[in-house]
Formats: sequence, C-alpha cells, structure tokens
Amino acid sequence: MRKTDPAPSGADTTTAAVPTETGPLSVRLARGAYRRAWRHRRHLAPLYSAAALAAYGQAITLAPHGGVGALAADLALPAGVAGLRAWRKKKPYTNRAARFLHAHRALPTPPDRPMRRGELLRTSAATVAAGALVTAMPLLHTGPFEAPIAGWLWFAWLPATAGPWWWRRRIRAAQVQPEGQEERAARWAAKIGSSRGALPGSVLANVRELEVEGAWAADIILDAERHTTADARMMTGRIAGALGVPIASVAVDAPADGTNDKATLLVYETNPLIEVPHCPVETALDTTTGIAVLGPHIDGSPALYQMWRPGWGAVHDHISGATGSGKSGVVTSLFAMERWADGLICSWGGDPQFGKSFGYWADYLDYFAPGVDECLAMLLAADAELDRRSKASAFATWTDADGDLMYGETDFVPTVEEPLLVITIDEWQDVWGAYPEAIDIAVRLAILGRKCGIKLRLITHLPTLDSVGSPKLRQPLTSGNIIALRTTEKSAGHVINLPADPNDLPTTWPGMPGSTTTGIGFLKSVEARAAVFRGWRPEKKELATRWAKGGRPGTLGEESRAVCGSAYTDWRERLAARRRGETPQVPGVDIPFDGEGKDESVPAAPQSVKAGAKVKPAERIPAQTTSASAAEFANLVTAANAPARGEKKRAILAYLDERGECTSGVIAAHLGISPSTVSQTLRKAAEKGEALDLGHGKWGSAQLAAA
Repeated sequence: MRKTDPAPSGADTTTAAVPTETGPLSVRLARGAYRRAWRHRRHLAPLYSAAALAAYGQAITLAPHGGVGALAADLALPAGVAGLRAWRKKKPYTNRAARFLHAHRALPTPPDRPMRRGELLRTSAATVAAGALVTAMPLLHTGPFEAPIAGWLWFAWLPATAGPWWWRRRIRAAQVQPEGQEERAARWAAKIGSSRGALPGSVLANVRELEVEGAWAADIILDAERHTTADARMMTGRIAGALGVPIASVAVDAPADGTNDKATLLVYETNPLIEVPHCPVETALDTTTGIAVLGPHIDGSPALYQMWRPGWGAVHDHISGATGSGKSGVVTSLFAMERWADGLICSWGGDPQFGKSFGYWADYLDYFAPGVDECLAMLLAADAELDRRSKASAFATWTDADGDLMYGETDFVPTVEEPLLVITIDEWQDVWGAYPEAIDIAVRLAILGRKCGIKLRLITHLPTLDSVGSPKLRQPLTSGNIIALRTTEKSAGHVINLPADPNDLPTTWPGMPGSTTTGIGFLKSVEARAAVFRGWRPEKKELATRWAKGGRPGTLGEESRAVCGSAYTDWRERLAARRRGETPQVPGVDIPFDGEGKDESVPAAPQSVKAGAKVKPAERIPAQTTSASAAEFANLVTAANAPARGEKKRAILAYLDERGECTSGVIAAHLGISPSTVSQTLRKAAEKGEALDLGHGKWGSAQLAAA
C-alpha cells in the first residue's frame, strides 16, 4: 500500500482519513470476495462443504490409489462428528493454566451447548451420505461434475443438507424478552417502592412464574410503619400503571397467612377473563350454605356470592355499572340460579322500563312489576309480607336442650314453605324519583328484612347517594354483596370502599378492537378480594330460555298471598292489559287522572293463580272486566293515598302559585296530601302547561312564569 502523505500545515485534521485499497483490480476483487465469504461463513457452510467434498472427490478419482483416500475419508468423517459432539459438551475451564491460556486467547471458548438429538441425527445423516459419495467416486471413476455423481452431489445431497441448515439459522424478527425476577424487583423499587411511588419503602420478593403463559406472582413486603394490606389493595390502579399493564390484569390480595404487613401480587400479561364459560345453573348455587359462584376471578378462582347466610338471614345486594357493562347478564344469571334452587327462593323483579332489562324473564318470575307504579306496589306488598313474617317469627315456638318450650325464632333458614324472597329492582333511581316514599319502604326492607328472609337487590348506574337516594339505604346495601361493574364516573370505587375505581376498567380488551369487556368488575361478598372477576358468559336467548322455563321456582303460600293482596295475585292480568295497550290500575298506588278528574284507566279483573301452578305468559291470559273487580279496587285505594281530584288539585296549584317554586315534599307536608299524590298531580299538570317541572323534585308556577 502507498504511504499517506503528511497533512500540510494548517490543514483540518479533525476528520480521519478513510483508507483506500491499492493494487490490481483482480487482487482487490479477490480480497473483497474473501472478506465476504468469511463474514458469512456460518450461512454458507453447506456450499463450502459441497465444494470441499467435490475437490476431495475429484482428487481421489484421479489418484492411482483413490480407494485408500476414500477409506481415510470414511474413517475421518465419523471421527469428526464424534469430536464435534464432545467439543459441544465442553464446559468452562476449571484448571488454572487453562483459564490463563483462555484469557490470553490461546485456547478457544468452550461452548457448553450439547448437541440435541435432532441436530445429532441430521449431522450424522449428512456425514454418512458424504462418505458414500466419496467412496462412489473412485469406484465408478466418475468425478463430481459427471453423471451420476453430479446429480447425487449437487441436486440431492446439497439441498437436503442446506435446507435444514438455512431454515434453523434464518433471520428472525427481534422478540422482546420477558423481564426476569431481578428486573421486576428493580422496576418495583424504582417506580413503586421509591419515596415518590405508590407504596414507599415496599419491596417485591419471591417473584415467581405461574403456569399461565405470561403470568407471574410475587409477595409485596410493606413498610409496616406506613402501610397495611388495605393500602396496597387501594393502590391497584397505580401499581398497574407502573407495571405497564391494564388494571383488569392486576390483582393485589391479602397474603395466605393473614398478616397485615404483606400483600400478594398477581400480574397477567394476557387476561384469562377474555373467554369465560356459560353459567352452570344447576350447580352454581350451594343450597346448604347459600353461596353461589357468579363467575371466575382473574386467577381462575371462583367469584363467590352470598344469597343468604344460614341462621343469619338474607344478604342484600347493590349492583352498579354503566350502560353496556353487563348488569343485565349478571341479573339473568342470578334469576336462573334462584329458579333452580329447589323451591327455596322466590324471585320478584321490577323494571321501570316495562321489561326491557329482564326480557323473557318477565313471564317466569313469581312477580314482575313493569313501570314505576308497579314497582311501588311490589314494595308495598313486600312490606306487608315483612310484617306478616315478623309476627309469625315472634310467635313461633321451639324446644331447647332442656325440653322447655320457647317463643321467638331469630334465625332464618329458607324452606319451601317460607322461601327467601328476593326483590330485584332495576333503574332504582327512577322508582324513588317518581315516588319518594319508595325510599322509606326500601330502608325498612333493608334493615328489617334480613332476619325475615327478605332480600333487596337494587341496581343503579352509580353507587352514589344521588342514585341510591338515602345514606340509610346505602349502608345496609353496601354491607352485603357489592357488584361494581365498569362505571362512567371517577372515584366510584371509594364511595363503596372498593380496592380500585371501576371507572378504570377498560371498555374493550387491549389489542382487540370490538371485543367488549362486558361483565368484568369487582365483587365484594364472601371474600373481600381486589381481583377483577367476570360474570358468566350469557347464552343465546334461544337456548337460555330453558333455564327460565325449567327448574323448581319458589312461591309464596296462601297466607302471604292474602297479605300481599291483588297487587301480587293479579299482576299477570295487568301485564297482559299493558301488552294490549291498556293502562291498568295498580292497587294501592296513585292512578293517573286527567284535568277533569276522570279515570283514564280501566281496572282489570283479578284472576287468582294457585301457588306452585304453572302459568302461561301474560299475553295469553284473557282480561275480564267486572263490577266486582272495580269494587275491590275501590276498597284497596285508601283515602290517604287517593289521587288529587277537584279541590285537592286546585289546592296544590294554588299553593304552588303562592310560593313560586317548591318541592312536592313541602307541598305534601303543608296540605296533608301524600307525596305520591302531589307528584302525580303536578306531573299531569306540567303536561298541560299548568305547572313547570324544574327537575330533582322541584316544581314552579306556570302563572308566575308567564307574568
């Protein structure tokens, strides 16, 4: 090569000179080809082997004693395979001299990577075939470029050897390696256990892989002076954010030993709740303990739900969730479990949307209330049943261990004769918004109904006071079963003391557009777990109806039917009338009247249904109108709950004109008229422009607004 001339004085020497090759073109091409051949020696190894085999075969074919050379090759090839196998098994050097020589590159690095069975078989087969070709060349006096050796070598042996070699050494897309135990512990210390993290002073220990692919678990060691297990559970959302996974894929639970300075962490990179099975209706409820399985938790354990506690009584429910979160699917699963409970549960359901939420189940409940007025009648009937059961249990007798007769039964265990009465009301805020007195009845059922076997299940969009209506009602509800599905408002989880905010639950599964997370949420019942659960996957309605038509549903006895009255016994006739487009009168509830005080509805005749008898859907039951039914209805409507006719309506509107704006409760208190009567009268007056609906129970004077 030519020497580089020194740079002239003052020249810029900051940029290094790029060396250039000199010499003839053929030499430079040969040198470049050699460098490229050496650089790609691993991928071109089959070609090099074929070329070496052809050269050796040509040499021994032309040699006078080529058979000796072939025999030497046949012995050297197996010896080479055996030596390669032994070298691949070589472990790092342990001898001091060998380590010294290896450190100074005098000895090669032991691979410590034994040949697997498949690799050994492929190498041995290629070696045997090469030996056969080498032996055939001198015997046939045929070179590597003459038939038939050329075909065997270049078109048979080379493709068979190069194909597997190149396939196993192909260039693959870079894969993200999962974090190891040390990396996960380091990330926890940096993002969560640091002074500005979610749990300062906490340490991640015992990091371990789970059987599910991409899932791992660990123990959280908390700083006992600053945090407890409850604090760790409340930080589930921040932990998920620090780990870079959705909140639905993280669970923080109490440790198995029950200590309060630790927690257990479960992380699932692929959420196993994406696919859940259908509800096993016939086995989901254990009638001896009152515990049902509502679905799976994220770790595969059952999400336990308490229908009742033996000897303690009914356990109330509160179900919340946004539109499309899966409330209806959870409720229909509960309806199916109750119907197949061997007659121990009697299901009542109320829907202000006239059955939109319950669908075909409306015809297969023991009592269905379509509309807010029917829901109030259902609550009144349940309140009457509460009084009956309270008196019956107070006068019940039993014998103690000494054989003495005792009065008063405080324990409740459902039986076929006196089943657990479950009252489910969807869109609860619409019911008490139309009838404020519904809150007082619901509070009484929630507080006193437990010991009498009456269970209240209210469904709202949010678990807030604005939806429930009263703190007196929210307390007994949230002390029972809490099913919080995805909501649309922040901090809903803290309102009902959940480990995380249901608002943080995703609408769709990450990386799966269009795949909704319907049914996922948090369940606080038998176990106060922070793990996300998902309700059973709903079946197609064409198949799911068999659960509604079968089973052994519970029903009330004759005494209960007499106490509940025609509101309970005649509900199917009223439902049939509504399906014909009529507006039947609801016993015990205000009836809509027009401005002249004329009744806009026609009462339907009562049609008794025997306890336990099978009935057809309400649309097939003929309606009858008799004078006896009208007289019975007139006796059921009390004077205190009578609709506003004539003088009452004028008094209500006059008081509203005097005050300008007022709530229906204030008007009812000053005039001595029931709140429901005032609400119904003002609602009809607002439709005709005689009053103004200001929202949230407030009404305004139309005359003052016009002036």
